[in-house]
Amino acid sequence: MKRLLLVQAGLVLLGLAFGLYAYGMDGAIGAAYGGAVAFINTLWLGRKVEVAGEMAEEDLTRGIYAIYFNAVQRFVFVLVALGVGLQALELTPQSLLLTFGIAQLAYFFGRRDT
Repeated sequence: MKRLLLVQAGLVLLGLAFGLYAYGMDGAIGAAYGGAVAFINTLWLGRKVEVAGEMAEEDLTRGIYAIYFNAVQRFVFVLVALGVGLQALELTPQSLLLTFGIAQLAYFFGRRDT
């Protein structure tokens, strides 16, 4: 998990640099927000998978339901968080979404050794 978080942090820093270069400070703030949403999503997933694993040891069905419920919770969290960032806070959509997407993709590459 540490490796994944380090990969995500590095990619968020690249997103910040891109946002700052392309859109100024507003772009950097949007990139930071998008990266933070992806980072929180990853932390949440890691913790809930541990809890679901513990549940599955006692009752497999409960563990499976916990994983499904966690997926729904994280999906709703991401939708609401991105909606707040784009609509309520009016952050730069390009840098926010690009940094979020790249940081989320890091999950697939950084998760190999964990």
